[in-house]
Amino acid sequence: MTNPKQHPLSDPGETRVPRYLGESIRPTSGESYDWHSHEFGQLISASFGSMYVGTPGRILLLSPAMVLWIPPGVEHWMRYGSNNEIHYVDLPQDEAEKIGAVCRIMSMTPLLSALISGTMPDNGTGRAKDHNDALHDLLRHELVAAPDVPLSIVMPQNHRIRRFAEAALDDPGIVGSVDSWLAKAPASRKTIERLFATETGMPPSRWLRHARCLHAISRLAAGEKVSSVAFDMGYASSSAFSYMFRRTLGRSPSDFCV
Repeated sequence: MTNPKQHPLSDPGETRVPRYLGESIRPTSGESYDWHSHEFGQLISASFGSMYVGTPGRILLLSPAMVLWIPPGVEHWMRYGSNNEIHYVDLPQDEAEKIGAVCRIMSMTPLLSALISGTMPDNGTGRAKDHNDALHDLLRHELVAAPDVPLSIVMPQNHRIRRFAEAALDDPGIVGSVDSWLAKAPASRKTIERLFATETGMPPSRWLRHARCLHAISRLAAGEKVSSVAFDMGYASSSAFSYMFRRTLGRSPSDFCV
């Protein structure tokens, strides 16, 4: 990913910069960027693999089935999974305003994927300006119309449960049951339940289901099979895991397989 301080949209000067400036990278597994923001908007999509993006109070997951939008000025951090190929498309502020001022995870479509691919430097050679303008206009319309997908989770901020929740998100397979999980919490069960409801809008059991789904999607996007992910997360069968997954997100795990 281009360093934001050296990015052409941060100080375009006399250089003509495309409205949608694409870049493709292959980061190493576990590579990360600490909290930062930039003056331009950013679309992120994954041809392969997945990545976590943290914003204040919320963690979002990107997989090949999704497109992530980060508006200008939004503080965020990033952590890549394994087997990644990531596309970035950067937008100047005036164009970014047309997409929206809130982070979104949108469903990927074949047309949206093709339009994003068309912004990559190697794919734009020889196109006339009006041709590029038409492509960019269509990409903007597709993004605005794209349905949102609930692939994010609110993180509790209270110091008594923040690290407790982060450990479960990183590896929910270590959690045998909600009861055993809460028994290890650094406060009483009643206190934990109250804090989760207040700070995440969910009871601990529902929050844990969402954490399991996000973790599973990250592994499925890296090429693992549904059966192996289900087993490692403590489910007796793929069907039991798939039932939990559909009940939580309204989609099947196979929708996120590469």
